[in-house]
Amino acid sequence: MADSHEIAALVSQVLDIASHCSLDETADNYSLLSEKLLELESAAGQFLRSHSAYQFIVTKLQQETPLTVDDLKILRSMIVGDAEEYLKYDDDFAQSKSQLGRFLDQIRQLQSNELGAETLMRLRVLCREASSALAPTVHYLEQKQRVRNFDEHMRDPLSSETRRMLTGIMKDLVG
Repeated sequence: MADSHEIAALVSQVLDIASHCSLDETADNYSLLSEKLLELESAAGQFLRSHSAYQFIVTKLQQETPLTVDDLKILRSMIVGDAEEYLKYDDDFAQSKSQLGRFLDQIRQLQSNELGAETLMRLRVLCREASSALAPTVHYLEQKQRVRNFDEHMRDPLSSETRRMLTGIMKDLVG
């Protein structure tokens, strides 16, 4: 289980590796940065889950006890907090869509070209680049849908089915 000192140490390691990457731009250095970022994300998640009132809320959900406003805030944070944080970067979504549009325009321009080796090679590269631009666009829309789904299920008094679903989600998050 991660503690605050481990998180602080991992943050320092990530920043040191990132500095090294800017000085020596190699695939190995950036791969190491990617690994450390994943490790930091995991540790932050473990720390967050270990210091929240999730078990108290799970008990309330299982016993069909009414949830307080604070309970609902914690529940929301645990289930869709990451999605809400991601949605704050709306400009990244617009940028991804714009980039995707540029690649699709270039693919459109290739429609009138003869399908020779050079055109096909260019088409392959454009398809890869469009797919890369599409990934953050899709991810953004998925996170937006997660938040919307959560809000729809949380509007009315919670049904027994919704309580069971939320209990399962909370247990999966912690497990």
